Amino acid sequence: MSAYSPGGHWSHLALVGWVTFGPGLYAVLLVAGWWTARHRRAPVMAAAIWAPVGAVAAALVNQPIEHLTTVPLPLPHGMAARTAELPAPSDHVAVAAATAAGLLLVSRRLGLLAGGAAAIMAVTFAVGGVPLKDIAGGAVVGVTVTLIGFVLFEGPVRRLVARARRTRLRPIAGPGKVS
Repeated sequence: MSAYSPGGHWSHLALVGWVTFGPGLYAVLLVAGWWTARHRRAPVMAAAIWAPVGAVAAALVNQPIEHLTTVPLPLPHGMAARTAELPAPSDHVAVAAATAAGLLLVSRRLGLLAGGAAAIMAVTFAVGGVPLKDIAGGAVVGVTVTLIGFVLFEGPVRRLVARARRTRLRPIAGPGKVS
């Protein structure tokens, strides 16, 4: 991308803006998810607790995948694969997609809002020159890690929420509803 290409300057500004301010937007959405889940049942609060954990887990899982593309791949007859052609899932898109998937478990409205923001981020990255396979790979990693992690840890987190609502942590866990 160049400043001389049509829309180059504006697409660069949009890309820098999303990279700079996108995490703040997702943090606000995660706090809103926690706030709305405080007055709902324990499984919803468990999803609100898992949403930021899933986003961090998606970034942690994506890092080794991203670095696999820098490993030289031996091929027969002395040939080597060019690592620039291998996909490297985008960390930003992985975290955005993980946040959207986690918030969709909490609230349809917040999940759709976060999903729309993730889609705008993906389009901005595509216009900015990030390969589509990197964007799609990041989205797949983010959603997969968040949803599988929630399926695996929903029970223990739900029990911790129910227990926290009977202790001094009730202001943080919220009063909730009786199941």
